[in-house]
Amino acid sequence: MQAQLIVCDRITPNEQAKGHQLGTVLNHRTIPALPYALDLYILLKIFDLPQGKSIDTHFEVTNDRGERLGKTAMTVLRNYRADDQIPGVDKDFALTLVLTEPGIVHIKCFADGEEAAWYPLTIRLQEEEHQAS
Repeated sequence: MQAQLIVCDRITPNEQAKGHQLGTVLNHRTIPALPYALDLYILLKIFDLPQGKSIDTHFEVTNDRGERLGKTAMTVLRNYRADDQIPGVDKDFALTLVLTEPGIVHIKCFADGEEAAWYPLTIRLQEEEHQAS
C-alpha cells in the first residue's frame, strides 16, 4: 500500500469527473494573529491497496517538537476503483487546526496504526513574513 497527501486551501468534489478539484496547494500559510483557527483541506490518495481489504485511517498534526496539536476521528476506507485500475481510493478531508505559534507543522496520515504519509506545512505570522522575504 502507498499513500500520498496534498494539503490545499480548498477541495471541491467533482461528481461528473469522479475526482477532486484542488484549490491552491499549500507549502506555507501566513496567519494574521495568534491563536488562529486555520481551515485546511487534505486529499489522501491510497493506491496498491489489497483487493477486498479495508483500512482504518486517521490524521495527527504535530509541531516541530513532536507535540500533538490535533487528531482526527478514524475513517474506514476501501477500494472503489474499477477492475482495470490499480486498487485504491481518493478521499478528501477538512480539518480546522488551532495554532498557538508559528513554525512547521507535520500532518501525518496513519493507516491501520502505521504512519503511511506525512506533509510539512510552514506557519508564519504576518509580521514575520516581511523578515523572511
